[in-house]
Amino acid sequence: MKLFYLGTAAAEGWPALFCQCESCMRARKEGGKNLRTRPQMLINDDLLMDFGPDTFYHAAQYHIDMSRIRSVLMTHSHTDHFYPQELILRAIPYAHMTEENQMILFGNSKCRSLFDRVLAIEDDSRNMRERVGFETIWEFRPFETQEYQILPLRARHDPGESCMIYAITDRKGKTILYGNDTGYFPEETWERIEQMHFDLVSLDCTLGGQKGEFGGHMCIEDNKRVKERMLRTGCADEKTKFIMTHFSHNGGLLHNELEREGEKLGFLTAYDGMIVEI
Repeated sequence: MKLFYLGTAAAEGWPALFCQCESCMRARKEGGKNLRTRPQMLINDDLLMDFGPDTFYHAAQYHIDMSRIRSVLMTHSHTDHFYPQELILRAIPYAHMTEENQMILFGNSKCRSLFDRVLAIEDDSRNMRERVGFETIWEFRPFETQEYQILPLRARHDPGESCMIYAITDRKGKTILYGNDTGYFPEETWERIEQMHFDLVSLDCTLGGQKGEFGGHMCIEDNKRVKERMLRTGCADEKTKFIMTHFSHNGGLLHNELEREGEKLGFLTAYDGMIVEI
């Protein structure tokens, strides 16, 4: 399984658009891996995690053929994860495709409502519904798409909607846990996780070096707690790769600082453009 980290920032990006805090000023000055776009991941070139406002940039920057993507897993409806206005760009006259196929978005009922409402206003294409579909999914109800086995799990994030993280198993039997956006997992989610075994675990680390949960996100210390419990309960082992991602400038630490702290705990630190294979 190949995981392509296209965007690794929290909602505001990093440096944040209007921000003059020390973390943003340092990121602008140092550049490189400190420049982070909104969160998105591509798995095996055909399974996309979230459809946020930086999707066009990611496709252009990393030479991604978006016409090959047939499935999109939505974590929740927040704008940094779901920007449905641009879905019409998959239809005529905006897109002329040599192979007619439909891309399916899988998400909660709030994502579905936003999808329907926005496209009712914005859609001026000729064949939008033929090119893009939406299937509503629910926590703890597994499903299959393109031979991937998907288990949506309950996140601790926005209480106003059913936010989800995902256990994903690919065609070769590799299984990952995709953990954006969430605080320390609810016990119902732990019960399902602890029945599985993961080759890779990707965790929300929005707060970086800060302590304490805020707005349904985690910090480095929370990531450490998750890893320790997974190792203790046997759903991960010494071969499991642990990665922290989804960073906010409010966490304070730049990439090299996050990397240094992550290495102490056996974590890789994600950056925009990073590819990991398992």
